[in-house]
Amino acid sequence: LRRQRQMCIRDRADAPQAAVSPWTYFLLATVPLNWGLNFISLKVLKHSFTVAGPLAGVYGLLSARYALMVVALLLTLWLLERDLTIRREHWRYLLGFAFVTVVVYQGCFAAGVFYTLAAESALLISTAPIWAAIINHLLGWERLSLRQAVGTLIGFLGIAAVIVGGLKGAQTVEYHAAGLAIMVVAGILWACYAVFSKPLLRHYSPLKVTAWIHTIGAVVLIPVGARAALAVEWAGLPAITWVCLLHFSLLAGVYAFVVWYRGVATIGSSRTVLFQYCVPIVATLAAYLLLHEEPTVVQILGMAVTLVGLQLAVPRHTGRQAVADLPGE
Repeated sequence: LRRQRQMCIRDRADAPQAAVSPWTYFLLATVPLNWGLNFISLKVLKHSFTVAGPLAGVYGLLSARYALMVVALLLTLWLLERDLTIRREHWRYLLGFAFVTVVVYQGCFAAGVFYTLAAESALLISTAPIWAAIINHLLGWERLSLRQAVGTLIGFLGIAAVIVGGLKGAQTVEYHAAGLAIMVVAGILWACYAVFSKPLLRHYSPLKVTAWIHTIGAVVLIPVGARAALAVEWAGLPAITWVCLLHFSLLAGVYAFVVWYRGVATIGSSRTVLFQYCVPIVATLAAYLLLHEEPTVVQILGMAVTLVGLQLAVPRHTGRQAVADLPGE
């Protein structure tokens, strides 16, 4: 009976959507725009927050971000679901899950963006579905199909081209090699979020899981980064820095996730995930136009190869499993 219900849910999710409003697609199109520009916002914010040091600046920025973000997330959760509760037996798992996928991951993500080209970081974080497929296979939860295995190999070839092309490129970024390595780790951690959120997603909506893990993470991130955040000359920050902070905290951190989850519920994950592939493209074009970052020819070819690998490696999940298809933000 349970298997029949799952098949019915899958059939409904993958069935043609006859009455989907064009507004749904318009809003979904703003998601890769927001997540792609997120890499530009972090580059701008780097100049103001790294006054406290390379690593301290990362957590200073996260401290400021989470002071804004968690309030908006919990308010959004309440307005949409009218229920903030988590059952007592799930709190231990939720605490450990939040520490790895928020406290550790967010630090790696921000540091990776700080010390790589925007095109590199956007592409490397978007490889999370490949890592998720590998983790699921190693745990015995989902076996890799031939299509996925080929896609994974192709994806790794593209990743290698992006990394090698970056290290041999003419543009230099401070701590570049470390930044690339950290961004690979961030992709793996984001994959862990997709994989190990499944036990929680059997009981709660993706929005509720997201809201609570970020709230728990904020309890650590805000005090850890508070000293570095206070070292920032807030009164002297230019308007563009404030805009980037609000974008990083609210648009990329709250709005884009809500729209993404609504898209999955409305048109299914197999259609929604197509918008994910636009994130590295948006980040690359925006970085070229706004920051004058120029990826090498080898990197551009590597990005194309990686996106082909992703298309093959991403499993066709539906419903709540679509969290695995989310790019990093």
